[in-house]
Amino acid sequence: MRPDARLGWIAALPACLFLLVFAVAPLAVLVRNSLGIGETGLTEQAGFTFDYYLSVFTTPALQRSLGNSILVSVMSVLITIAIAVPFVLELAKRERAGKRSTIADALVTMPIALPGTVIGFFAIVLIGNTGLLARVFPGVAGMAYLLPGVLLAYVYFSLPRVIGPLRGAAQALDPALTETARSLGAPRWRVFRTITWPLLLPAVIESSGTALATAFGGYGTIATLSQGIRLLPLDVVDQLSTAGYNVAAASATAVVLGLLSIVFLALGQLGSAWLRRGGSAPVSRRGASLAAGGGAALATGDPTTLTAGEAPAVTTGGRA
Repeated sequence: MRPDARLGWIAALPACLFLLVFAVAPLAVLVRNSLGIGETGLTEQAGFTFDYYLSVFTTPALQRSLGNSILVSVMSVLITIAIAVPFVLELAKRERAGKRSTIADALVTMPIALPGTVIGFFAIVLIGNTGLLARVFPGVAGMAYLLPGVLLAYVYFSLPRVIGPLRGAAQALDPALTETARSLGAPRWRVFRTITWPLLLPAVIESSGTALATAFGGYGTIATLSQGIRLLPLDVVDQLSTAGYNVAAASATAVVLGLLSIVFLALGQLGSAWLRRGGSAPVSRRGASLAAGGGAALATGDPTTLTAGEAPAVTTGGRA
């Protein structure tokens, strides 16, 4: 091994040890407990079993919590994407024109610095039983504890986690592509669908996976709004705080929660990598031809000249 490579491994050793101690070891304990061969609660029987995992998918209350968790995570991220895409495109346009966006930067990054409990209280202040909007529109009173209120809180929670990666991708877009298409008469919606959206899609998929994983496992926000809808993280805490201290059941629920979060994260990473590698063409090889012929294809409606799969790949930090 070369000296520089050896030094690199030595430098990375503290991070590896930290991950080993703080992530791998606790996870191994959780798996042991969830299989009944580790620590068990006062009302739980010791012995190897998959029953605690099966209960996550067969117990009606846990089924509802699992379904609610998936529903809230997916819907909140979809709404966040719909809000974030036009926002980052406008920010990128302003920055190319030399205009600063300090206030916008502060507003969109603030949620990442706030605890989930504070974001939950924001929803209560707005649409709680005596919230600000509830005083003007009585119909929304108590909405904070129902699905719409939880979605509102989770969208706010997810915004910076989506806008960050998307902003890098939007800044890396070549404005010559859209300007050429527009100058040749292509409507804005077609330019967006055929040029802008395919270029942003890898970053959209990747950031969606991260936001889904974070929202799915988030506890603070739903703990504040737990009077109505139930999500799976609440059940993990409840199983530990019951009279029987059901540590095996809580461990199984936590493992399922963690595995599904990892699946969301992995799907985002894999989908983004596939689009960048196989679903798109590098800018260095095809950018010029797209700028020259993309607008004509859009204006004439010729689908053989430019398709969504032919868009150049763009990473969140720059062009591929």
